[in-house]
Amino acid sequence: MSDVLDQQIDGILKEVAELPESFEISGEQNLRTDLGIDSLGMMDLVVHLEAKLDIAIREESVGSFATVADLQRHVRELTASPVS
Repeated sequence: MSDVLDQQIDGILKEVAELPESFEISGEQNLRTDLGIDSLGMMDLVVHLEAKLDIAIREESVGSFATVADLQRHVRELTASPVS
């Protein structure tokens, strides 16, 4: 993933999931089963994404993030039209 936003998301995922920097993240990976992010980790992920990317993620949206690609798509939509 060469996109800067994807790289930022990858970094946040690695931080929250406590993965090594060398770990390769791909869009098809499941956030829960492949990266080990549980429900508390999902809330931590949301807090990190909001703080570092200056976006607001609605709580009801979190359940729709199954894969890394789902998360990336949602964050892209938010950064394209930020909530004021």
